[in-house]
Amino acid sequence: MSSPSWPNRTMDTKPFITQYTSDESNRMQLRVNNGIRSNKYLPVDYDKLKLMAAEKKFSAQKSLLKVKKIEQMSKQSKENLLLKQHKLIWQKEFMRLNNVRKRAQAEVEGHRRQNATEGSGCCRMYEHFDLYEASLDEEFAEFKMNTCDPVWNLREDLQFWIQDNHEGIRMGDPEVVEKHAEIRQTISQVKGQQNSILQQLYNEQKCLEGELSSGFLWEITHGGSETPHIDFAEGIPEEAFDLECSDDELKVTVLQEFIILDEKFRERLHFLEDEHSKILSRGTHGGWSEEDHFCFVVNYDQYPRELNNRRKLIMDRLRRHLPHKSRPELVAHEEWCESNKYFHERKRALVVAWRKGRSELFSKARNTFIEVEIAKELVEVQAEYNRGQKKIRDELYNKVRIWREQKLEAMMLQEKMDARRREEAQEQRRMEAEKEKKRRAHEKEKVQKFSDDRTEKRRKQEERDQERMEELRRLMEEQAVLDKERVNYRKEQLDVKISERKLKEEQKAEDELEKERRLEALREQVRVIAESDRVRMMQDTKAWQAKNNPSEEDEDININKPLFEINTFNSKQITTDPRMRLEAKLREAGLHNSPYARQVMAGVPPPQPPRRDMKSTVFKYD
Repeated sequence: MSSPSWPNRTMDTKPFITQYTSDESNRMQLRVNNGIRSNKYLPVDYDKLKLMAAEKKFSAQKSLLKVKKIEQMSKQSKENLLLKQHKLIWQKEFMRLNNVRKRAQAEVEGHRRQNATEGSGCCRMYEHFDLYEASLDEEFAEFKMNTCDPVWNLREDLQFWIQDNHEGIRMGDPEVVEKHAEIRQTISQVKGQQNSILQQLYNEQKCLEGELSSGFLWEITHGGSETPHIDFAEGIPEEAFDLECSDDELKVTVLQEFIILDEKFRERLHFLEDEHSKILSRGTHGGWSEEDHFCFVVNYDQYPRELNNRRKLIMDRLRRHLPHKSRPELVAHEEWCESNKYFHERKRALVVAWRKGRSELFSKARNTFIEVEIAKELVEVQAEYNRGQKKIRDELYNKVRIWREQKLEAMMLQEKMDARRREEAQEQRRMEAEKEKKRRAHEKEKVQKFSDDRTEKRRKQEERDQERMEELRRLMEEQAVLDKERVNYRKEQLDVKISERKLKEEQKAEDELEKERRLEALREQVRVIAESDRVRMMQDTKAWQAKNNPSEEDEDININKPLFEINTFNSKQITTDPRMRLEAKLREAGLHNSPYARQVMAGVPPPQPPRRDMKSTVFKYD
């Protein structure tokens, strides 16, 4: 192929000029100036290059699609694995909730059975409950028939219509298209109706939830709430005022302990609230709505702390249930929930300790007043014990003071324990952060320790092996001396046995010769002596002649004659017996093993009476 002629013009070489100049750069400049006329360049087929570029681009696009498909499949497999783990967690939670529901239903049914009997005070109330439950079931059935059933019927009709008119819709039949547009409008109207019904049901649900969240119903439905309440009156209880005590000063001092105890616990409660003021400032739901907070708590509590990849699973689950919340918001709310839970646990423990302290103080005051009254009675009986009464009062006062000091000390210890728990929690969080860093160093130490232990074991094993080798060498030398003595002894014994065996074999050979001589003498006595007859040796035997030349008597033999003579009953005689036929009929009817069959068979007589000499007398006298 001839190369195309280009116009002879000087090319611009400014873009090719660089600071570095060499022979290669000069030769490159000359080749560019010469262009296609150079004998070192061949003509280029641009169409072929375009095709090659298109093929490379297509293959690259195909490879890219494969990579994207693999990435999509990998993401899908990871997604399926997460969903499978979520499914297992939800199945366990579902089983737990189902058991709780069944237990609650069983308790309700048991309570109803105990109180719904006639004559009880709650009988009428449970009758009203049953009537109301029946009316709710009727209303639900009517609501379902008016709302759900028409939608399902419409769905079935639409499926049948689409199946019949699928071809018309695809081909664009005007009548079918117009009918299809009317159906779409009807479906949009039905959707609007269903949305309005769902909105109405949602409003009714909110009203019911509002009723349950107010007044006495809130206490019933939220009796097990996490927030502890102080359900006792502070200050001096009325029961303590009613206690009798003759010593007014002691009574006032003892009753003042209730106020002191309440002040101490109130200070601790205020301190706890001030310590968690940031948590309390965000409200009961941490700044979230009640529904989002409930969804977060329910899903968070389903995953136990010992579960592997617990945090990853929780965040994935919350991301699915709360898509409008970002990950920082979820993490912040998680920290708030943990802090809020810790606050309520401490508050609950404080309230329980408060209630227990008041109860113990009341018991102590009652016992103290009883002791004072007893002491007073003793003083009234015996005047000489006046000084003893003062001493007893002082002792009782000291007991109360000591008890108060003990309670204060217990409270301080409790505060120190709480502070220690907080420090331990902080230390645990810090240790978890450093755990990953220390793990590698610990593993490296374990590997080095294992290597040192193995080297030491090998050295000790070599020493033991060396000692064992020397001991075995010594034992082998001693054993060699013993073996040599044993070999000599065995050799002597073997020589004795060989000589004895030779004597026995010689005796045995002589016995065999003697036996053979005696046998030969016996053979000489009984040996047959016959003359030599070649004709007799070559002729047929009598058995061969009888086989090949049968006589006339053998030709008259009846081939149908039985091989053996029969001296008993034949099959015909057996089948003519009525007992045989009766037994066959009973067997066909399945009655041959019944008592009735045995009784009938015993009553059937044989066709011929048996002979007298065949009658057995074995069981005659039993």
